[in-house]
Amino acid sequence: MLTDVFAANVDESKSLRYIDGNVLTGRQIKPNGYLGAHTTSLTVIPEGDNISEFLGFVMPRCNQFSLNHSYFSWLFPKKEYTIDARVKGGERHMIMSGEYDKMFPMDIFPEYLIKAIIAGDIDKMEALGIYEVAPEDFALCEFVDSSKLELQRIVRQGLDMLRKEMC
Repeated sequence: MLTDVFAANVDESKSLRYIDGNVLTGRQIKPNGYLGAHTTSLTVIPEGDNISEFLGFVMPRCNQFSLNHSYFSWLFPKKEYTIDARVKGGERHMIMSGEYDKMFPMDIFPEYLIKAIIAGDIDKMEALGIYEVAPEDFALCEFVDSSKLELQRIVRQGLDMLRKEMC
């Protein structure tokens, strides 16, 4: 059981999230659960459910990470942040802002590919390079996404849609 591994290594007075794998692509597990057969890493991060923010995004913040200058933290480029598991807002409409292009590891148009997958347009998905991607490629894009979309899940659905179409 994992509780033996965590016994002296985590502060259990705080609410924590236990992840089988890494922060971007892993899956949440219970602290008294078990790891998968192919697990190579185990991650523990703060859950963030004990934090109350008065007026949420309206307040000027200097101590929270933001890639797109939503907070004033961009004025302090060398600052270290404590990132927790909160989403900080709900799912929004997809905005074509070019933020995926800065994070995506390949030379394709990730925003247009996501839109084609959501629309179910197989011809456009193929033209935009769905055969060259995996859901994990969109992990950083999902982290910086201001629309809060589950991009890895969307890509997985697109790949499953293609597999079903081929059979």
